[in-house]
Amino acid sequence: MLEELFIKSRDFININNQEYKRYFFRTKKLEHRLSIIIGSRGIGKTTTVAQYIKENYKDSEALYVNLDDIENTSKYTMTQIAEEFVLNGGRLLCFDEIHKYENWSAELKNIYDRFDKLKIIATGSSALQINKGSHDLSRRAIVYNMVGMSFREFLELHHGYKFDSITLESLVSKHIEIATNIKNTIEKNEQKIIPLFKDYLKHGYYPYYLSMPNEVLFFQTLQQNINVSIESDLLNIYPKLNGNSIKKIKMLLSVIIKSVPFEPKISDLKKAADIKDDRTLKDYLSKLDDAGLIKLLMQNSLSMKAFDKPEKIFLANSNLMYTKEPNIGNLRETFFVNQLDNYYKNKQSLNDDGIYASKNGDFYCEEKYTFEVGGKNKGFDQIKDIPNSFVASDDLEVGIGNKIALWTFGFLY
Repeated sequence: MLEELFIKSRDFININNQEYKRYFFRTKKLEHRLSIIIGSRGIGKTTTVAQYIKENYKDSEALYVNLDDIENTSKYTMTQIAEEFVLNGGRLLCFDEIHKYENWSAELKNIYDRFDKLKIIATGSSALQINKGSHDLSRRAIVYNMVGMSFREFLELHHGYKFDSITLESLVSKHIEIATNIKNTIEKNEQKIIPLFKDYLKHGYYPYYLSMPNEVLFFQTLQQNINVSIESDLLNIYPKLNGNSIKKIKMLLSVIIKSVPFEPKISDLKKAADIKDDRTLKDYLSKLDDAGLIKLLMQNSLSMKAFDKPEKIFLANSNLMYTKEPNIGNLRETFFVNQLDNYYKNKQSLNDDGIYASKNGDFYCEEKYTFEVGGKNKGFDQIKDIPNSFVASDDLEVGIGNKIALWTFGFLY
């Protein structure tokens, strides 16, 4: 059994062990005995696992198993693989796409409890719920939420630059210095920051863009990943869903894509997606958010916990907006929300340390900062009397005063 799996594992590592290492590889040590990495499709989880194996283990010490490979799962259980691997001196066992395996939580719990010298890394959909059902892994596993590329990472991967990430606190206090230094570095290579930023908005969030021969194929692949996230991943994670509910979730996403970002009217959404009651609609919206396809922006952390009606609905990242012709104002807000939301996920912040809809400006962060988002001529009328308020301005290379260049928010992780 192991010989066949080791051949597949070795081939996987050689193919996916890319030179560029994302923020996740550099900041997450994966020291715990059971680490679970969740995230939306296409953001680099599999590549990160390959890089981690290559850098830390000899060939015979680590084994990668793709649970979406029917040839693997039809022959062996996860526990059988672990038993033989440990018997032969294995140290690190990596399971990819665990949500595709029916009893993954029970088997991971069993493997963790039985083999106390074995380290396990598992990856799965961002919609994965480790604390649901009879096999709660929350006391055994450390869960990491991996996100797509920041603008900073895009510049590193696509153009070879090396920039440090920054905190929101340092950005609002030193944004002129930060923007000037980055701008000057890029202009030494006869490039301009605004065109690079526009490239990122269109195709920079997903690392696999570099492997695509053209944009057409990239957006075809992106659309396929959206379909698989709904038609396959959600069905595996939520077995009570059926063909009709999946159809309505896709209809709901289609309505959102045509309208985002917007302040949702529950009655209009129900009618457009042929959904009968408020509870079902909120459940479908939550599942799309879990799958990393939309972002539900709440008024505060209490609203999130109670799952009240969201104040605004966004697509999860700016690349998704190019599945149709995006509105520039909507694009700016989507970028801002995405980068701040990912910043807090990377920090593994508490719920109240995040981004929320603001009653006065557009957004409110850390119960401290208020932001308006717009073009370079955007004024302060709505937030002029609010402490710690700022305008995030597009088409601006370097900000001034409390007006911050929008693109600099892409350096938060």
